[in-house]
Amino acid sequence: MRGFINDYFSYILLIAGIAGLFIPEPGDAASYVILVLLFIIIFSSCFQLELKKEVFRKESKNAVIFTIFRYILIPLLFFFLLRNISEFYAFALFFLFILPSAVAAPPVTIMFARNINLALIILASSSIVATFTIPLFIPWLSGDVATINQFSLFQTVFITIIMPFFVHLPFRRNQKMKSWLTNNLQYITVTCISLILMIAISKNKETVFQQPELVLIFIMLSLVFYAGLYALGWYMMPSRQFHEKATFTISSGLNNIGLGISLAIIYLPALVAVFCIMAQFAWIISLIPVRYILRKIKERS
Repeated sequence: MRGFINDYFSYILLIAGIAGLFIPEPGDAASYVILVLLFIIIFSSCFQLELKKEVFRKESKNAVIFTIFRYILIPLLFFFLLRNISEFYAFALFFLFILPSAVAAPPVTIMFARNINLALIILASSSIVATFTIPLFIPWLSGDVATINQFSLFQTVFITIIMPFFVHLPFRRNQKMKSWLTNNLQYITVTCISLILMIAISKNKETVFQQPELVLIFIMLSLVFYAGLYALGWYMMPSRQFHEKATFTISSGLNNIGLGISLAIIYLPALVAVFCIMAQFAWIISLIPVRYILRKIKERS
C-alpha cells in the first residue's frame, strides 16, 4: 500500500481535486476544517523531526541559506518586478511564493534523498519564517487588492503551523504513538491533503463553472509558476550533490498550498481564493513530471 501511494501520490490528489467539483458544497466552516487538517498533518510530521544537535549542525546551514533566499529575498524581488505589469497577479503569485514548504515535502523527498533531515529542517525553518512574513508582507503589499487584520492573520498562521510542534512535544517520548504516526505518515498526509483539496474546490466550484476561461488562465499561469519554483530549487545551489538538490527542488515547488487556500478564503478577496484553489491543480500536475525527471536523474547518477 505504501508503494502504491509513492507511485500514484499525484494521481490520488488529482482525483480528489476533480471529485471536489461534484461533491456537495461545504458550509462556512470549511476553511477552518482545512486548518484543522493541516494541523493534523504538521503534528504528525513533527515526530519525524530529528532533534539531535549534530543533525542540526550538519543540515541547518544549507537549510537557512535556502530559506532566506527562497522564502524572503527572491519573492520580494519577484513582486516588485511584476507589480508594474499587474498588481493582482503580482500579489497572488507573491502570496503563493512565500507559503512555507508543504508537510508533504519530506515524504516525497524520501523517494530521492538518502535522508529527510534536510527536508524536515527546511519545513521547520520555512514555517517559522512564514509565521512572520505572511502577516508582515501580505497586509503591506496587498495594496488595493485587500484590507487585512494583521494580528488576526498572525494568530491564524501561528496556531496552524507553529502550535503543532509545541503540542507534539509532550507526546514525543511515547514510543508507541511516535512509531504509529511515523509509520503511517504517508497515509495521514495523503488522506488529509485529499480532503483539503475536495473541500476547497467544492466550496468555490460555482466560480469554476461560471468563469471557465478565467480558471484556465489561472491554471496555466500557475503551471508556469510552479515549474519556475522547482527549477529555482534545483539551480539555487548547483554544486550540491543530487540528494541535496532533489531535496531543494521538492521543498521549493511543493509548498503549503492548503494553508494558502485557507488563509485566502478567510482573509483575501474571492478572486484571490479562486486563484489559489486553481493553483492546487497546478501544484498536483506539476509534481508528476518533476518526480519522473528526478527519478531518471537518480537512475543515471
